[in-house]
Amino acid sequence: MKKEYSSFRDPSGFIFSVDNYVFRQVNNSYKAQYDHLMNSGLYQNLVTEQLLVDHKPIDLETNDPNKYMVIQPAKINFISYPYEWSFSQLKDAALTTLKIHKCALKYGMILKDASAYNIQFFNGVPKLIDTLSFDFYHEGTPWIAYGQFCRHFLAPLMLMANIDIRLSQLMRIYIDGIPIDLASKL
Repeated sequence: MKKEYSSFRDPSGFIFSVDNYVFRQVNNSYKAQYDHLMNSGLYQNLVTEQLLVDHKPIDLETNDPNKYMVIQPAKINFISYPYEWSFSQLKDAALTTLKIHKCALKYGMILKDASAYNIQFFNGVPKLIDTLSFDFYHEGTPWIAYGQFCRHFLAPLMLMANIDIRLSQLMRIYIDGIPIDLASKL
């Protein structure tokens, strides 16, 4: 089992590979959210609308006491990064993220993570690849991922549209998104 180095920050689970197959461990700490995602109809709605990558549960032993279950996402043939995308692709990814968040709200959930790196294009269609990006919505609370959405989508789109298309390359330097104070100074 080889853990994906970029998947270390999420306490809900992590990505790993075995023999060139990619899997995601769902941790016990995310059990309630995962079960709600799967049983509420949200997962099926998002997959049907081509907004979320499909996955299947897998019986795979990881010897990890934190494991709730293991899932295998559909294979991504080509990985691309936000700083490689055109303006239109970044805009489509942003709109997809908002569409997913709006849909999640109808099922009592939110997107807790609005990273552009969680979107990949499948035959030109942007889809969320992080099944563990959902959390319960609590009435009256602001969107926890709003700042991240602004740094990953709004700031680069604004800079690309109003100053110079090449400013998308700032996403290479700022993996957590372009700082809003920097974007406002430019």
